Amino acid sequence: MQIIKPIKPVDVLTVEIAHEIEKVSKTLGLELLLVGAQAKVILLENIHGLNPGRATGDIDFAFVVESWDQYNQIKQNLVATGKFRELPKEKQRLLYKSSLIEHEFIVDIIPFGAVQDAKNRIAWPPEMDVVMSVSGYQEALESALLVELDIDLAIKVVSLAGLAILKIFAWSERGTTTKNKDALDLLTLLLTYREAGNKETIYEVLPPEVMEAVDHNPEQMGAWLLGYDVAAISGADTNEAITVLIENKKDSLALQMAKSQSGNENALDVAEALLSSFTQGIQHANTKKN
Repeated sequence: MQIIKPIKPVDVLTVEIAHEIEKVSKTLGLELLLVGAQAKVILLENIHGLNPGRATGDIDFAFVVESWDQYNQIKQNLVATGKFRELPKEKQRLLYKSSLIEHEFIVDIIPFGAVQDAKNRIAWPPEMDVVMSVSGYQEALESALLVELDIDLAIKVVSLAGLAILKIFAWSERGTTTKNKDALDLLTLLLTYREAGNKETIYEVLPPEVMEAVDHNPEQMGAWLLGYDVAAISGADTNEAITVLIENKKDSLALQMAKSQSGNENALDVAEALLSSFTQGIQHANTKKN
């Protein structure tokens, strides 16, 4: 896998934490994937020099695990470094202490693989009362990019298309208090996908009639291509779930996107147009698959 070198250095706290996480993944022989909003920052800002949108106060890593014992071993090894501590009531969460900042930094460790059920859900033992969807994580891993975060550190980072999948499922799953951030992140991906290394690809993939239908609007063409790429990397179950989810909740999703753009009178129209193009891209890719 080709290593991608960012044009702008990744922030030192992210690098510091990633070093610690990567050491544990190597020790245990587990696959590691950087996901979440910090991945968005690396992909858009560090690699492509674009505005990544909202800042984030945490960092998320996903591990492929064979058992809950293996997952617990990850956390135990991290705590043993003396730099992390657990939060008993938030089982996926660790707090990291660094000399770079005064407060502890949130690090989420997300397991997937053998611990998920047939509906791609995980339930933390022993109570099994905390349930989380990990739909799309396998596709995110398979389509990940290998990114150089430091001179001696390269790890897998979710691709923009993979991140779009995760954000769609996260938006659907979360409560109303946290949905806005996922809607905003997805909006950022839709708006920036063309500029994120896809200018030439758009003219190679999009049919001329699609470009004409949106009057060659760059953001809408980018959103169409993002939908196309999402469908291209998705398995059949994930593809169907995304299609049904957007079809059933597109009005709510567009409204959440628009709310994140306060002051923009056309925000809802823009969000609806982007989602429409995104959906059309998915449909076009599915037609080609069939």
